[in-house]
Amino acid sequence: MTRIQDPEKRRFHRISFEGSAYVSFDGGAETQVDLLDLSLHGALIRTTGMEAQPAPQQRCTLRVPLTQDLAISMETRVARVEGEETGLVVDRLDLDSAQHLKRLVELNLGDETLLNRDLAALFRRE
Repeated sequence: MTRIQDPEKRRFHRISFEGSAYVSFDGGAETQVDLLDLSLHGALIRTTGMEAQPAPQQRCTLRVPLTQDLAISMETRVARVEGEETGLVVDRLDLDSAQHLKRLVELNLGDETLLNRDLAALFRRE
């Protein structure tokens, strides 16, 4: 399966972020997942080994540890499920997490114009 899509059709730029994250569905216990990519709009996770696959529109909390003391925490919902890959869309993000996510995207894009375009698209979405 390929995840390459026309970047001109995307409203938000994804950054590759290979590492662990933690997800809890419907307020349940946290489960470790693989974080594949991240954007201002959502995330793509791999749910290898989960007993039950998430359902579209199911609400969940995604926590992305940055350091021992810092993490990005976002309230999300399932946008799509393809095998073990689950696409999440952000519904809510606290201010500290938003600042950390913005900085992470900014550093990885390397282009302030692209970041500003993503931010503008985020506000148009509201």
